[in-house]
Amino acid sequence: MSDGDYYIQEERCGHLVTSETKKLWSVQISCLEQLKRICDKHNIQYFACGGTLLGAVRHKGYIPWDDDIDVCMLEADYKKFCQIAPAELCEPFFFQNYKTQKGFGPSISRIRRSDTTGCTAYEKKLADEEYNCGIFIDIFPMFSVSSKKALRVLKNVSIMKYKLALVGYEHMKMQEKQGKSFDLCVIYWRLMSVFMNHEKLSDRFLKACSVKNVNTKYIAPVSFTGFSERFIYERAWFDNSTNMPFEYTDICCPDSYDQILRQLYGDYSVFVKGSATHSMAIVDTETSYKERMSVETEQH
Repeated sequence: MSDGDYYIQEERCGHLVTSETKKLWSVQISCLEQLKRICDKHNIQYFACGGTLLGAVRHKGYIPWDDDIDVCMLEADYKKFCQIAPAELCEPFFFQNYKTQKGFGPSISRIRRSDTTGCTAYEKKLADEEYNCGIFIDIFPMFSVSSKKALRVLKNVSIMKYKLALVGYEHMKMQEKQGKSFDLCVIYWRLMSVFMNHEKLSDRFLKACSVKNVNTKYIAPVSFTGFSERFIYERAWFDNSTNMPFEYTDICCPDSYDQILRQLYGDYSVFVKGSATHSMAIVDTETSYKERMSVETEQH
């Protein structure tokens, strides 16, 4: 297949995949290739997760109505990747986390293409002229979690102490763009910010997510409310992996994908069309985010 052939629109599972969607996918795959290059070079393990894992297993690529790539790493690999990636990536690629992008949340990191625009509806409310809104892929850390549910509940309380303040910071930025409104999270952020800035608060959040025993039976990404039971997996499910076809490349998937996908989706062989995960507000594969977002600002 030539590059041009890939962009021809086609119907997959009763859904029309347009050439514009395929251009978006291609930019995201270029970000994935950068991640794979860094991981191979520095012996870092990553895994496809969520809808990307389902797409790799069931479609050998994207779920036809999806618009993102999600990968995850165990905590130690994630920390190593975050230390290495900023120096490894060159323009137009950018590693985005709370240390490289002021105000970015600590729950995930992203690799973005700065010569494109991919802005979610939430980011559109939050972003300023300094915020990188290039098309991206998401990288989630997987933390060790206790086998006891009661201890996980206590851990979530500790996590939320910082999470709500971080949400308050984001809401404050939105208020600056859209006008003031009463928000308890903003008030909480202002109280917390007396003692620490956003980066320090993010450090505390990640510390709250970690446990001393890094070899617990279970692992999980942190969600908006802490560790969600649906996303708590057995660590052994990620002991081994295989590269599986994904569009015109491949992606690393845990060998125990069946257990993971059944926990997430039940009978995942059944096609259930859902909305795009990120609800992209602006997608432009031809224009840099700086140019495109400046136009958006002028129009509003």
